[in-house]
Amino acid sequence: MYAQVTIIQVPMDRISDLRHVIETDYLPIVRNRPGFLAAYLLEQIDDPDSAQLVQFWNTQGDVENFHRTGLLESSVQSIAAYLPGVQIKRQGYIVRTAVRGAAVAETVG
Repeated sequence: MYAQVTIIQVPMDRISDLRHVIETDYLPIVRNRPGFLAAYLLEQIDDPDSAQLVQFWNTQGDVENFHRTGLLESSVQSIAAYLPGVQIKRQGYIVRTAVRGAAVAETVG
């Protein structure tokens, strides 16, 4: 499994705009892509202008294929088009260990 974490800093008091763009414009496109598993938008409690978008994919190749589409809507950078001044940093991780449910451990990879 592959996880992509996007760290997002929005202009002051624009977190609700970020949430709207991700829910209505970005995730509906992403969820239909091959290999996509899940996504979570994490809004930071002690910094109301910071968030992380965590996406899980079957493989890193699935994410790379998705980004190769070249469509602005398929890119996290599309958020910047809707929210000028937003700062975005993306990181990728291989998920080697995961726990699901009430203590069911699984090793991935």
